[in-house]
Amino acid sequence: MTDRMTVAQRNHIALHLAHRWFAFLEAPGGSLESHLKMFHPLVRLSGHRGTHLFATDHNSLIAWFKAIPDEVSSHHIVHSSYSDDNNGEGLLSMVVAYQAPSTSGIHGSIIAYETRIEFAPEGPRFIAVDKTPILPNTKSEYETSWATNRVLSRVHADLAGLEGAGADRRLISTLGSDMQKVSALTSAPEGSSAYEAIVTAMSDSTQSSRVVRLTIRDCVGDVFPTIEVIESALPPFSRIEVEIGDEIFS
Repeated sequence: MTDRMTVAQRNHIALHLAHRWFAFLEAPGGSLESHLKMFHPLVRLSGHRGTHLFATDHNSLIAWFKAIPDEVSSHHIVHSSYSDDNNGEGLLSMVVAYQAPSTSGIHGSIIAYETRIEFAPEGPRFIAVDKTPILPNTKSEYETSWATNRVLSRVHADLAGLEGAGADRRLISTLGSDMQKVSALTSAPEGSSAYEAIVTAMSDSTQSSRVVRLTIRDCVGDVFPTIEVIESALPPFSRIEVEIGDEIFS
């Protein structure tokens, strides 16, 4: 499977899995059956750099899901880095800002994630996930991320050309297929059935960017939200270089 894909495509697939997983954790109503397909049958879920073992297969993963105390939470990916392993598997590292509201206030942490991904014929999936809290998240106001993660799981799957995702060719045509960096802005609360999102995509190779406004219809139990309307929010623009004396500014 990896022989036919570029590193950029595998990066999109890895981020699609991450955003989709976080959205599942953030609101009730997601499909457990379809979610389990994102994990190898013998997946290893660990914490604190492997010193705590939470799951070693689907059964123990289900038990871990059921034990999560926070029905609503947020996971903002603030940094990610992807690379290929020598055996063809993918390695996705992330720094994630986690929050969860409770009766006593907002609690949270900054978590370092190390994940290993298999690009199997039946679909990409996590082989191993380790989550290690590294700092407290001291923000006093809760910042939802469910809709953002739902939208980005959809956009990354489309840009990767992920088989079975039902790629929206309108989105790929509007954004361009060579976009490597994607962000989304939406503040819709968890479980919203309709909302809008501003998506910004940037290409490292062409130094160009595009911004689109998406009108979304969402059923929490579906694998992906549905994009109903795509509008260009700004015309495409590229980095402009200006030479002043011996220096170039961009």
